[in-house]
Amino acid sequence: MELHAELDLARRLLKLAEDEVMPYFGADIKVDLKADKSPVTEADRRAEEAVRRAIEKETPGYGVIGEEFGSHVGREPRQWVVDPIDGTKSFIHGVPLFGTLLALLEGGRPVMGLIGLPALNITLWAVRGQGCFVDGRPCRVSRVAEIDKATLVDEGPGAWEKKGLEEPWRRLRSRGGLNRGWGDCYGYYLVATGRAEIMADPEAEIWDLAPMAVIIPEAGGRFSSLAGGDFLQDRSGLATNGLLHDEVLKALAPWTASR
Repeated sequence: MELHAELDLARRLLKLAEDEVMPYFGADIKVDLKADKSPVTEADRRAEEAVRRAIEKETPGYGVIGEEFGSHVGREPRQWVVDPIDGTKSFIHGVPLFGTLLALLEGGRPVMGLIGLPALNITLWAVRGQGCFVDGRPCRVSRVAEIDKATLVDEGPGAWEKKGLEEPWRRLRSRGGLNRGWGDCYGYYLVATGRAEIMADPEAEIWDLAPMAVIIPEAGGRFSSLAGGDFLQDRSGLATNGLLHDEVLKALAPWTASR
């Protein structure tokens, strides 16, 4: 799939978002709550506005799905998906493990995904069938094949409790070699670059997950919902190095099957 122009644009879009976000990082910034009680800041809004303006100028026929400003249906079968700050809570607290997420959909399915981690000066991207790269260098998932040697990452217990999945996840964590709360896009970055083996998201939206559906497989891993199906339908995400995917699904199956 030839998407050279779109990839070049996407990398420029990440820079636009970074330029809007970073002046607010570490500053005393006002925090508002959205209808779902999740936080949003002026940095989120300004970054998405800048990205959407550039998309409209550079690819005027493409649709846009954004976390902060909703969806715009274009005349082309392609849509951009934008999350201006994935990990807003980390951003608010001055923790550098937040990022900007971009994906390109073709006929409703992801064909390109990018993670920008501006506070860490890291950019990761993948195009379907062309591999996964971090700052221009190819990256791959790990080859760890035993759960007791694996690193599991997530956002912490709150989301698991909300979905009634805290017990199976706790059991799985207890079998792993290391568990850390390095969630949001940073957790997926860790899996794609071989630094962790399992990242799970019990509840997420398309802008949280669409890039991962390209990034993780192109890095040699597997990506699905927690039930092993379509992340868009189930609104959950599981990224692994591939070798441990079935084992994780099996551990969660008695609970995910009943939901």
